[in-house]
Amino acid sequence: MNRFHRLHFKDRTFENVAVILWDKDGTLADSHQFLKTLAQARSHHLEQRVPGVGDCLLKAFGCEDAHYDPTGLMAVGTRYENEIAAASYIAATGIAWAESLQIARAAFAESDRSFTHKADFTPPLTDIPILLQDCYKQGLKQAVLSGDTTPNIQKFLQRYALDAYIAWCAGSEAPPVKPDPQMVWLACEQLSIAPENCLVVGDSALDEQLALNSGCQGFVSVTWGGSPAIAEADIVLDHPHQFIQMLTYR
Repeated sequence: MNRFHRLHFKDRTFENVAVILWDKDGTLADSHQFLKTLAQARSHHLEQRVPGVGDCLLKAFGCEDAHYDPTGLMAVGTRYENEIAAASYIAATGIAWAESLQIARAAFAESDRSFTHKADFTPPLTDIPILLQDCYKQGLKQAVLSGDTTPNIQKFLQRYALDAYIAWCAGSEAPPVKPDPQMVWLACEQLSIAPENCLVVGDSALDEQLALNSGCQGFVSVTWGGSPAIAEADIVLDHPHQFIQMLTYR
């Protein structure tokens, strides 16, 4: 049975909320350093195969030099989208598309061997376990919808003992992927709830688009993982405790 909540923060109130749909990387998981390191590994292996593309790819990934762009391709794009971007740069050197895609996938697979257990490198952000536990205790259902793969989401939740609080999770290894509204609608079907009773919480414009496209009640932009605020968000929160404060208002 679903329990409906009235959540309030400053001048914004959400009525009849039953489900929180969380993003993972940058929202629940501290993943920025991991993603930057992975981008460097992918670019290195691609540079070895196709000299001259490594630096261009790092820039495309949003990980040039010491810089990391939390709105860049590496941060918010799916693995498939990153593979396509890499293959595009390879194809620009004159290599056939089929071979370019094969080279990109081989380089990504080689990079993955150094990070076989992503969850070990991406711990929960500060106070996230407390936040998920409090939402659970308040009777809110919770799901995770991520640009990462479903197995990686599951391993993250299990690794940090958060799986008891999450009723459903879905990644983007296969369609539907963010910001396809089918991603939310599938979660709603699994949780027996309507989109208008859901709140999307994330750190990227894709999360905002996901909420808008699917008919969710609202989108909460979080900056506690280091991402910039999304201007179109209904509210912006800087610390998990601010979300907890919303839960105490009925």
